[in-house]
Amino acid sequence: MTLGRLRICTAAALTAGLAVLAGCSGGDGDETASTPVAGSDSAFCRAYRSWKVYELDAGGAFDQPGPAALRTWWNVYLVAEETMLREAPSEISDAVEVRVGHIRTVLTPLMEKYDFDLSRMRRDATADEHAALFGLPPAELENAQEADYAYTDSTCGMAPTPRAADVVFEADASSKPYCMALGAFNTEVEKISDSRFDPDVMRKFVTGARFAEVLDGLDEAAPAEIAENVHADTEWFRTRWSDVVAEYDHDIRNIYLDGTSEDLAVFNRTHPDVLEHASRDTAFEEQVCEVG
Repeated sequence: MTLGRLRICTAAALTAGLAVLAGCSGGDGDETASTPVAGSDSAFCRAYRSWKVYELDAGGAFDQPGPAALRTWWNVYLVAEETMLREAPSEISDAVEVRVGHIRTVLTPLMEKYDFDLSRMRRDATADEHAALFGLPPAELENAQEADYAYTDSTCGMAPTPRAADVVFEADASSKPYCMALGAFNTEVEKISDSRFDPDVMRKFVTGARFAEVLDGLDEAAPAEIAENVHADTEWFRTRWSDVVAEYDHDIRNIYLDGTSEDLAVFNRTHPDVLEHASRDTAFEEQVCEVG
């Protein structure tokens, strides 16, 4: 279910070469990812989540209205990245150093060379500079990012969705009604995402009749092979998930800044009590609904 994918990602992720700015994972963590684990409250995780909340409100690099705004944004970004490097745990310190080193020695000099003017960069950058700014990241950087994302997903509680279970589903006559019901649910979720997670938009949906309506639709249309999982998942949304969202005033910022590892896992549906069900639902969605 896409609601489990409420990760803070901005338009900076749209261009591969600068995707390092967005910190958005591919969601390919290990099987233990996103369970409540020690380390969620570490200085590194707090700094990471704080930056993602700042990025949610301020936008990404490509969202800035002009060079002056981008310069300001970049300075805050550098402080956040240097803080994460200083606080990085031993498991990922090398990966964070590679990523921050790239920002420090490659991207920042280019930003300064072109006075933080993205239009100038696109127009005047050399082929090599253009590749560094807007092309695919080099293999070393990509590997470092993946290691970093795996850690922030699993330990910092920032997984965008439960990993799909290792099970194979095939479409049949019961698939279409369920996928349509899932589409209705996801349409509502997209409204929250499009609002940049405005608490009023989240509150209106979660406390309104439409929330129960789309969850009922999922329950009623669930194919037999995932009916038990869907029912457990929708019950999670109605109870523990809704309780956590309400506790933090329907504001994802409060959850990421102040939530415990338990709260984060409940919100992301990676808590052990629901993870197996959510993982099977994710597998069905990816294999049947998204393909069809």
